[in-house]
Amino acid sequence: MKIVVACTGGMSTDILVDRMKKEAESRNIACDIQAIHRNKIEEVLSSNNIDLLLLSPQLMGEFERIKAFAPGETKVEMLDMVKFGACDGHATLNFAIDLINE
Repeated sequence: MKIVVACTGGMSTDILVDRMKKEAESRNIACDIQAIHRNKIEEVLSSNNIDLLLLSPQLMGEFERIKAFAPGETKVEMLDMVKFGACDGHATLNFAIDLINE
């Protein structure tokens, strides 16, 4: 399972991704979770090797464009503003797993 979290700045996203990785490790969930800057979104989607792209709340205005660009099997979803702001790795990982398993 490969999850990418995209944002405009990076600091909050790096903290969130670190917490998601620790949560996955504590639960023995095999996954690759990365944080990227918005400038890398199309490149990452073009590689067609991720399961889920989560967008930070700051990217809400670009959601439809990014979702339309994503390859068929890649899911794209917005992160909840509260979970993102709190850098809640547990809840965000659960959200990601639920989306991938839909």
